[in-house]
Amino acid sequence: MRFMKMTLSVGLALLLGLCIFGGFQESYAQSNQASGLAKSGLRDRIQSGGYITLRPLPSWGSIVGTKNSVVNLSAGEVVYLKIESGKEVKPGDRFSVARMSKEVSHPVTKKIFGRLVLIPGELIILAGRDNLVTAKINKSHQPIHQGDQIILSLPVLPDVMPIRTPKKIEGRVLLSSEDVETLTQKEVIFIDRGNLDGVITGDLFSIYQEGDFDKEILKKEMGEFPLAKVGEAVVVSVQEETSTAIITLSTQAIYVGDKAVSDGK
Repeated sequence: MRFMKMTLSVGLALLLGLCIFGGFQESYAQSNQASGLAKSGLRDRIQSGGYITLRPLPSWGSIVGTKNSVVNLSAGEVVYLKIESGKEVKPGDRFSVARMSKEVSHPVTKKIFGRLVLIPGELIILAGRDNLVTAKINKSHQPIHQGDQIILSLPVLPDVMPIRTPKKIEGRVLLSSEDVETLTQKEVIFIDRGNLDGVITGDLFSIYQEGDFDKEILKKEMGEFPLAKVGEAVVVSVQEETSTAIITLSTQAIYVGDKAVSDGK
């Protein structure tokens, strides 16, 4: 009986140890090794979220007509494109569909960071001559409309994004791709730091929130106030002044305006 109790105790201890170690491995992989992007729909959500830019849209043309008079276009629909003067396309060429969305300002400084560019889908050129061609929508993440632009296809995201910890870079959560207030794990966000600040894809940022302090304390204290870490995010694409990232870890709700800081170690 005593032997059976000892065996049971050892078994439970081993099981508990495996559970703890397994959970640790998952968290450690998220934070220090690589972030998996191959799960169903995740890469599509990241790419459809688009990017923020101050530059004009590098358009190759626009959707000017549809075959079946459909307003909200989706995968499988045939559309007509007017190609920009000086541009040439051929059957089989692939393009991303792009749409300029709202102007984006910084949540703290109110500086204008540019416009949000949405990527609602992709299409393939079928046929055509001169500047009017036929294309088929082969992928749609959200409704596509007449007037939407086409741009060169965005780079395909890898199944796994290697993670690095860059030099210390401090920024803020600028916006979420779906423009929601409460953010959590696997949400796509934008950070107000880009390649001009040394950010590259795979950079790991920790996300922090400032405490809610008494107004009198805020007036008297001039130093930095303690921050609470609430999550982590990995950069998946970079523009000049902004980066697109995926939240890989959240211990509580994350908000626009929260601090995003690389560990710098």
